[in-house]
Amino acid sequence: MHGLRLCGIDDAGRGPVIGPLVIAGVLIDEERLPNLIRLRVRDSKTLSPRRREYLAGEILKIVEDYRVVKVPPSEIDRVVEHGRRLNRLNRLEARIMASIIRDLKPDIAYVDASDILPERF
Repeated sequence: MHGLRLCGIDDAGRGPVIGPLVIAGVLIDEERLPNLIRLRVRDSKTLSPRRREYLAGEILKIVEDYRVVKVPPSEIDRVVEHGRRLNRLNRLEARIMASIIRDLKPDIAYVDASDILPERF
């Protein structure tokens, strides 16, 4: 492969009550993007659990590398208890996303802002 190395990062489980916050990033050579397009990858919230499981396996066959970070509810509680919840959680997510970018070393990174106001994130 010899195209740009692209990274995409997103989170799931923000504001969990009993489950973890999960932040994942994938690294893919731009020349392999058509493979993802053919899979019709989209927002996992719109997919059935069975389809998500299938796509996860297919995506891992296509990407060059990936990272998954799980933050347990107890750690989230510890981070947000001393200040405004949203600001603290945004900082936690930003630090984790930055570490994923450092690990994967992409040419370009696309990050799904974890706040409805991107400038606040």
